[in-house]
Amino acid sequence: MTRLGIVTGMQFEADILAAELAKSAGADIKVICAGPGYRPARRAAEALMDDGADALLSFGIAGSLLEEARPGTLLLADQVIHWSDAIDVDAAWMGRLREGIAGQKFPSRHGNLAHSDPPAATPSDKRFLHIQTRALGVDMESFGVAEIARDRGARFLALRAVADAHNRMVPVSAIEAMNNDGTVSAVRALTVLGLHPWEIGDMIRLGLNTAAAKRTLSDLARLGVPRLFFM
Repeated sequence: MTRLGIVTGMQFEADILAAELAKSAGADIKVICAGPGYRPARRAAEALMDDGADALLSFGIAGSLLEEARPGTLLLADQVIHWSDAIDVDAAWMGRLREGIAGQKFPSRHGNLAHSDPPAATPSDKRFLHIQTRALGVDMESFGVAEIARDRGARFLALRAVADAHNRMVPVSAIEAMNNDGTVSAVRALTVLGLHPWEIGDMIRLGLNTAAAKRTLSDLARLGVPRLFFM
């Protein structure tokens, strides 16, 4: 049986999976919340492989690089890209997943993922990434997971739901609120927001958009843990 290792950057992403895995006794799946960023994701992926995983999944939220990838959209990538280095997902695994979600209520788009760490926070950052990579979305962890999968000869997949729009700023208050362990500090968010009151509108929009991404991830998890996540 395939042993699946899943890496998330944020704790709420891991919690979505944990809620469904609790209903699936016997599924050979391990989830690690690495915290945000490339290096933590690589370390988590290495730990999962050392623990016996033979397939790796990057699961969580992403930013949009184009208008067609609206908040709440599930991004289905053939590749994750960092500059000139592009790593393919497992085509058979992605094909099975696309068949499995056909007709579901949440929107999905076919388009690659770019890597950015630190986050692509401004509309100009996102435009530049799209020009460089032609990708549809961006995240901070998937490329690190993909590198370990490639190095170890493991199958790899990335599933990411859009949480911020291509033409919106990611507020400093939101970035500063992220802890290294993937949790969010509401106190720090409010403190920084007090120093950047002009970000209130962006924070509200980001909260609404992230809620849409969470719904998509939850719907996907209810549909596919563990059935769709296995090859």
